[in-house]
Amino acid sequence: MVAVVVGSVGPVGGGIGLLFERVPSEPSFSGASLQTLAAGDVDNDGKVDLVVADADGELLGILFGMGDGTFIEPPSVYELTDYPGLRDVVLGDLNGDDALDIVAVSDSASAVVVMLNQGGGVFGPPTGFAVGEAPAAVALGDWNRDGRLDAVAVNNLDDSLSVLLGNGRGGFVPQQNPISVGSGPIAVVPGDLNGDGRVDLVVASTTSGELSVGSVLVLSGQGGGMFALVTEVQGEFIDTPVDVLLDDFNGDRALDLAVVNQDLDDVAVFLNQGNFQFQLIGNFPVAVQLVGCVVADFNRDERVDIACAGEFDDKVAVVLGTGDGSFGPPVSFEVGPAPGAVVTEDFDRDGWFDIAVTSQDFETVTILLNRTGGTPAPTPTVTPTPPRVCVGDCGGDGEVTIEELILMVNIALGSTPVQNCLAGDANGDGDITIDEIIQAVNRALGGCGNV
Repeated sequence: MVAVVVGSVGPVGGGIGLLFERVPSEPSFSGASLQTLAAGDVDNDGKVDLVVADADGELLGILFGMGDGTFIEPPSVYELTDYPGLRDVVLGDLNGDDALDIVAVSDSASAVVVMLNQGGGVFGPPTGFAVGEAPAAVALGDWNRDGRLDAVAVNNLDDSLSVLLGNGRGGFVPQQNPISVGSGPIAVVPGDLNGDGRVDLVVASTTSGELSVGSVLVLSGQGGGMFALVTEVQGEFIDTPVDVLLDDFNGDRALDLAVVNQDLDDVAVFLNQGNFQFQLIGNFPVAVQLVGCVVADFNRDERVDIACAGEFDDKVAVVLGTGDGSFGPPVSFEVGPAPGAVVTEDFDRDGWFDIAVTSQDFETVTILLNRTGGTPAPTPTVTPTPPRVCVGDCGGDGEVTIEELILMVNIALGSTPVQNCLAGDANGDGDITIDEIIQAVNRALGGCGNV
């Protein structure tokens, strides 16, 4: 892998400087509105993968990570015909099988959509659960403390929040009465804000408050999946919020708030004073026309930093935390034009947080590898001994079908990633050959039997 240095910054506030490199091979995904991106190891191979979706369309794709900051192309693509307008995507294990499932919201279908992981990063058909009108964001957490993942969705056109309790089998039970929140809710983030062991929620609304330019609402977790509005934060320091960040910005072990202001081009930071009260520390400029931010300790100085994508200046900017809740000046890194979504994870397994951001104009994903700690030695990849499986049984149901044989042929031709049928790769070398296809045909004709 060859990478190009795109920017750096020296020490800020006594911390350690930053250095990022841009990976020249940028994975592509068709979709003019790539505003949705999630990161996680969906195929359980120890490498971080990316899930991307078209917010104005019906396509969702999986970019399988190679563990060095690059991703397999072409992506594995799913067409969610009944659920267009995929405005947000998150990952979580809904059915306790130790595999990450996909949870998304469809604003056109007014539904929370679940796609269960079938193993190896292959996902089953989508199932929709009705919520309010035009959901814009979804979050996962255990609201009733029963050990199962639940969900909430904020509904942009009816100004409400829908609570869905998980059944532990990959589905949800919607609660009867949506909760009224501010006008035009756009984002929701869970966290225990008062230390009582119950998850609270923070909702960003774009047209709430006395100034009608947006506000942030705090809902206290009551237990049993119930929430109650306790605080609304508004004022001239908030303008068109598009996201909220929760983290401990001043090291007092309490979750603080950072409001992502699109039209102010900054983040407004509020320190947690206890009892759901928050004190404004200041507004810190980041980038032009913010579309999303993430938090991480990018320079490993034990202080939380913030990285944001700026849609109008085609950059991702990082502001380093000083440890008291304030942030230093932004340092910018060029990415693809019109960035739409940003995530952070360790894509090359060197122990440093990297950044991925979508480009809506180029329909690509830019990967910025964190080189603050230097360029790591290549991570050795050990090919695991393939398990005894029925060759060609991609779905693991004990038989080989015509559809699975066609899938293997497409993988052999290079049009589909091998992760879509690991059972077809009999020797575990990362390819499917004609010999393995013949083995699968024999299994289709004679049955899997005792493998």
